[in-house]
Amino acid sequence: MENKILVTGATGNIGIEIIKLLKTKNANFVVGTTSGEAIEGVETVKADFADKSSLKKAMQGITTLFMLSPSHPESLKWGENVIDIAKEIGVNHIVRSSASLADINSDLLIEKRLGTTDKYLKESGVNYTITAPSSFMQNFSTSLVSDYKSGTIYQAAGDSKISWIDVRDIAAVNVEVLLNPKKYLNQTLIITGSESLNYEEVINLMNEVLGKETKYVAIPNEAASKAMADMHFPQFIIDLLISLNDSIKQGHFVETTDTVEMVLRRKPIAFKQFVTDNKNVWL
Repeated sequence: MENKILVTGATGNIGIEIIKLLKTKNANFVVGTTSGEAIEGVETVKADFADKSSLKKAMQGITTLFMLSPSHPESLKWGENVIDIAKEIGVNHIVRSSASLADINSDLLIEKRLGTTDKYLKESGVNYTITAPSSFMQNFSTSLVSDYKSGTIYQAAGDSKISWIDVRDIAAVNVEVLLNPKKYLNQTLIITGSESLNYEEVINLMNEVLGKETKYVAIPNEAASKAMADMHFPQFIIDLLISLNDSIKQGHFVETTDTVEMVLRRKPIAFKQFVTDNKNVWL
């Protein structure tokens, strides 16, 4: 049977890059969006994680599913919906995008929630691969652009190191798995860069490439929570991000792996290369 792929989370950072790569490889795939709104140039179906009927329709004829759950209070239930329907429909393989910090036994909100969905998938009886990236380099070219340009980045992450990974590498690993799912059957692939850098080191590197003098200021959780509340972040997102910072401070992002090199047979994109490739974003 020909491998037909459904990509959910198609409008997110990882999904966009996956679609680009699948196109270049002439893969047989469709994408799913919550509303069913079409993505230009790609066959699009409605795949609303809260709507089981839409999931059943979206998964008809699908052999391999890329599953990326949104950051939402209902994401655990939605993850169960996707996995249950995939099993019912007869999807052969689920490629679940999780995170390197996932841990069902953790007291930290983000780690426990990610680990809970991972566990549900592992126990579902559906063939799976879990791809678990570290923190995205692209955070600096999206949510932190204004802060960098302003001259100061405030984060409640202390001075702990992070094995930053370029989203392009995350997508490339996922595409390799989607196209060759049997090769990575029932495995968890921790995806990291080849170097661990804390925020201060990263910003100094950016300054070197960009000729800027931006600084990093570590702030306490209370200050971060208040800043997000002042920007009207939902409380669930605030709690999630604070737990993410706690995970960083506890050293849960330090580890580097050789997954990118093993899967793609090349080195991961270095942070300096990422900055060089995207320098116009900050200038």
